[in-house]
Amino acid sequence: MSKQHKATIEDVAQLADVSIATVSRVINAKDKVKDSTKQKVMEAIHELGFEIKRNDLLSDHDSKTILVCATELKNPFIVPVIDGIQNSAHNHGYDILLLQTKQLYTTFEDYESVLKSQKFAGVVFLSSVTSAQLQKIGEKLNYRCPMVFCSEYIEDANIPYVCIDDEDAMYRSTSFILASGRKKIAFMNSSFKYNYAKRREVGFRRAMEDNDVPVNENAIVRLSSVTYNLAYSNALHLLEQEERPDAILCISDVFAMGVLKACKKKGLRVPEDCAVIGFDNIDLAAIADPPLTTIDQPAYQLGYQSCELLVEKIIRPETPNKRIVLDTELIVRESTPITIKKGI
Repeated sequence: MSKQHKATIEDVAQLADVSIATVSRVINAKDKVKDSTKQKVMEAIHELGFEIKRNDLLSDHDSKTILVCATELKNPFIVPVIDGIQNSAHNHGYDILLLQTKQLYTTFEDYESVLKSQKFAGVVFLSSVTSAQLQKIGEKLNYRCPMVFCSEYIEDANIPYVCIDDEDAMYRSTSFILASGRKKIAFMNSSFKYNYAKRREVGFRRAMEDNDVPVNENAIVRLSSVTYNLAYSNALHLLEQEERPDAILCISDVFAMGVLKACKKKGLRVPEDCAVIGFDNIDLAAIADPPLTTIDQPAYQLGYQSCELLVEKIIRPETPNKRIVLDTELIVRESTPITIKKGI
């Protein structure tokens, strides 16, 4: 170690080949660290001349607060996810602190400033930043603080996550509407900056190909944000096309609500003139007019299981990273033809 480079906790973790959380445990005389591991850490500290300062750490095993990073708290899908996180945290004696990230927190440094302002036991990350940002934030944040990805995730990252199979869910949704006889299918997606949007479109296209139905590229819409008004205005445009779609598949129930309003504005009957399918199964889906066919995403369980994984990593940092994929279900309601309900 050169004199110009002052040893950091990252240096100690790298030399000892352990996580920063483990170094933190050794420094703070925590239990549940093997003697052999303690020895490796102490040898690394001695070799590097590391000066122990508690405030160098971004996580704290003594803390009973978990940071939950969510993009938009007004998104109805997020509410049951947070309920699941909070109930799990409460069961283990933790509190949660919510951070609405929006577009304000896009780099590791943004999150680092929050973590330095208060010591957290760990982080549940369900913010929909771009794929590239998620990769960079995840790699750096996980090295400094226990974390778990919830819903949106990086498949190859060395970080635990809980998710659904987005591709399979959209494949089943598309196959269902094709089996009802609809062929002129429009697809309302989110931005390709996000991994879930890519996966869901792959599922849509694969189902179309498997059923020998060509994709109308002019009927593929990718919106910059999941908002009702944006979906409504784009749905009006889709319904004004010369080859008007007889079904519109959406990657969000919020989008689907906008499509239902657009159909009503155009005097079209749902599902007779245009079928509509959403994604998430938020509470409003069942009381929409007509009630919305949608993919039921287990939002509460996504949150609950994510916090369970995080607490496990906080208590036992050396626990192997787990990747949990939860099941989804196609809920058939009156916004689509209801003659086909089996075999999907």
